[in-house]
Amino acid sequence: MANQNGKKYGFTGLFPIATNRSDDLRAFLRTLDDVGTYPRGSPFSHVPIIHMARLFIVDRLAYQGTPAKFDQLKSDYLVFMCEFDGESVDPLVQNLASNIPNEVATIWGRCLGFPGIQRRDQLAEYFEQCQLETTLFLADQPEASVTEILMALLCRRRLGEFVKQVQSRPLPPDVLQREFRQMWESLQNERPLPGDL
Repeated sequence: MANQNGKKYGFTGLFPIATNRSDDLRAFLRTLDDVGTYPRGSPFSHVPIIHMARLFIVDRLAYQGTPAKFDQLKSDYLVFMCEFDGESVDPLVQNLASNIPNEVATIWGRCLGFPGIQRRDQLAEYFEQCQLETTLFLADQPEASVTEILMALLCRRRLGEFVKQVQSRPLPPDVLQREFRQMWESLQNERPLPGDL
């Protein structure tokens, strides 16, 4: 399946925006990185299966000049691109509606045909209807989940801090070994969340 690469799924959807709702939607999308509202950087960081999400509005097509013809869209479109852990659109929709229901209702509520978040099966159908097939989905670590990647980043960070500390104050081998084991054992109980690192 073209949308699948290992354990990751690449979703791209074009959602037609209701008449005269693009400006409202654009204004709301600009608030999604407000750290006062979203301390971890984005509401999508609260969706544990999402690796990356991007939203933007297409309101016109570029005109290349003669001999090209001028193309006009029937409506503006919300483009939603997302990479997540899963094998279909269903886990994405379930996680979006469960973890950020207000944002989902606000964003897609300005789009034509949005069924609401109460009926997840209808919401999944809506996402599938607006989905474009991903023909070349590349993933740098197709088998790694969000949790695994975050843990790897945390381990790399802690090891770097440990090496820096040891270089500034050399330790006898037995002390160095003990402190390394303590650092490693402390990592076993940590689970970073998206946006924490």
